Amino acid sequence: MTESNLSLAGSTWGFFFNREPETWLSIPQAIEELKSIGFGVEVWTNRGWDEPWLTEQLAREIAEACAGASHVSVHTRPEHWQWDPHGLSDEVEFCSLIGASALILHPNSLGFEGTSPHPDFPGIRRLAAQARDLGVRLVLENTPNTMWALDLALDEIGDDPQETNLGICIDVGHAYISQDAGREPIRNYIERYKGQLVHLHLHDNFGDADDHLPLQEGSIDWQNLADTLKAIDYHGPAVLELQRQGDLLAAFTDARDYLRSLGL
Repeated sequence: MTESNLSLAGSTWGFFFNREPETWLSIPQAIEELKSIGFGVEVWTNRGWDEPWLTEQLAREIAEACAGASHVSVHTRPEHWQWDPHGLSDEVEFCSLIGASALILHPNSLGFEGTSPHPDFPGIRRLAAQARDLGVRLVLENTPNTMWALDLALDEIGDDPQETNLGICIDVGHAYISQDAGREPIRNYIERYKGQLVHLHLHDNFGDADDHLPLQEGSIDWQNLADTLKAIDYHGPAVLELQRQGDLLAAFTDARDYLRSLGL
């Protein structure tokens, strides 16, 4: 098999979501598990939905665990899935501490929600500038049916990630269950934002729920995705956000082998 054209990483979220708390690893342990199979890391800084913000000691332990990883990004915490510039500023500083290159944000994290959104664009620009100064890029992820939000962000902030420090993450599973992008929503999301695409989230579903299944366990056409990524010459990070009750590392390695078989 050929080497992957993608910078593959796994999300620590899969080690905790829908698993019994008594089985949870620590976040640094989850990071080490991913590194053990040669994966980069996307860090969720909470395991359960209500875990408090990091202690200084835990933040240092996460930084140590991330050392040497091929890729490090951070996914915004659930309590920041709404506009909270101070909380997001803390997350940017944490990214810098652990050597993460990107902070992944949902649209509602930047105030893109409701029927008449009025995002704080000056505040978003200040956050992006702070992140740039610390070597971190803000990356806006599509949640289902949020093409309007990505368009609004690019229209107001600008569509050149090098200038704005705001890129786009296409979450393939979210695109697949969206109704705002035609009959080939994954291809259409990727092609529409190819100029801003700096990050991918990969997981499978059957087109009706955000199941976060391992690859090939849903109905996504992965060959079509591979052809689309090759057509736009994408070679950036691709984070597997998988949910499996059994051997999660096996799901990650199986996905890596499958993606390589597709020429990615």
